[in-house]
Amino acid sequence: MARPAERLDERPGAVLSARPPVRRNHVGTVSLLCAVIGMVGCRVALAYVDAPWLRILTAGFEAATVGGLADWFAVVALFRHPLGIPIPHTAIIEERRAKIIESIVDVVENDWLSPGIIAARLARFAPSALVLDWLRDPQHVARLAAPLRDLLRGVSRTLTEPEVARFVEQALDRQLRDVPLDDASGRWLARAVESEGASTAFATVATSLANLAARPQTSIELHWWLDRAARTLRAGGKRAVPFVLRRKTVQRMLVAAACDYAAAELQSAARDPEHPLRTATLAAARRWAGRLADGDPTAREQAERLRSALVESLETRPLVAQALARLRREIDAQLVDPESELSTLIERTVREGIVKVLDDAERRAAFDRWVRATADDLLRRHHHQVGLTVRENLEKLDATRLVTMIESRVGADLQFIRLNGALVGGLVGLALATVHWLVG
Repeated sequence: MARPAERLDERPGAVLSARPPVRRNHVGTVSLLCAVIGMVGCRVALAYVDAPWLRILTAGFEAATVGGLADWFAVVALFRHPLGIPIPHTAIIEERRAKIIESIVDVVENDWLSPGIIAARLARFAPSALVLDWLRDPQHVARLAAPLRDLLRGVSRTLTEPEVARFVEQALDRQLRDVPLDDASGRWLARAVESEGASTAFATVATSLANLAARPQTSIELHWWLDRAARTLRAGGKRAVPFVLRRKTVQRMLVAAACDYAAAELQSAARDPEHPLRTATLAAARRWAGRLADGDPTAREQAERLRSALVESLETRPLVAQALARLRREIDAQLVDPESELSTLIERTVREGIVKVLDDAERRAAFDRWVRATADDLLRRHHHQVGLTVRENLEKLDATRLVTMIESRVGADLQFIRLNGALVGGLVGLALATVHWLVG
């Protein structure tokens, strides 16, 4: 039974993998058998018929037998000892394995894949054309963008680091402190007060204050404030007012009235665009913005104090940390999904960026020169790796497996060599026998 041919596996760590079995060719053996049968038949026929043509034919079959046997010996001697007899200069591949491997390595490294040949091959094609053609396939662009998305996901994880939150907080603090408080700021503030956003902002603030006034904690704090005010007045020599303020009934009435009135008025101001509190507040902001735009020193001083109080009292780090955590989660979710808007944007940017660069003929030529020069430099520095790779893979094969691989690839051609040996030997035998008959 024919043994399955085997081939080198290109994966690291693997030596051989099975290939479909190669069908053995027996044409050489058949030709030798035909020559032997013909020779025996002719010899038997000569015992009964002594004719010149039969002697010539017998000589031809004898020569074919000799030629077939000689070529059989030569072919078998390449791979193994004929009939198992250790005749000198047989089993050449096995005996000369090391030399054959070095010869193959030398041919591949210095002849077939020499730096000059590879450089000449590189000079005949344009790498930029290959890149542009490769980018026409959306799947290729996705493969190129996938590691970029993974890289961005890794970078986005740093958003939740304390150092990043501290940096953003400091940057915000610097930005707030560096905001210029001049006439340009005043004009911007005046436009902001006149816009619809100012009314929306007032409604939001008023609603928040109304909710604050309606909270039970606000009532508790007002009770504490009234007690404190009563003690302060009593310490100052007052008697009637502290006496009234310290009565729990009076405190409950005052606190309830103040909270209910404040909540009601603020809710009304949040709903009614024409509410006096809203119009008065916006008018005051408009006047103050006008004074700031006109360069009023008092307005600028007030703005500076307001900014300083805001910056110093504003605790931004928790807000920044929360915002960065939300941003990281959103980025990660977008990059995980290949169909998301951010992933699509990355793929489009990668493709259009490369195409835009290579769309210019001069840039394309420069890119081609760079690729060729880089490839040539790397090839000349590491060209020995070509021979090393061939040698390592061949040395992993034992002699038997190497013989099997070579025989599976050239065995069919060697069978025809045996056929040709039998045919040529037969023809030479016929010719010599004919000449001998004609001469003698």
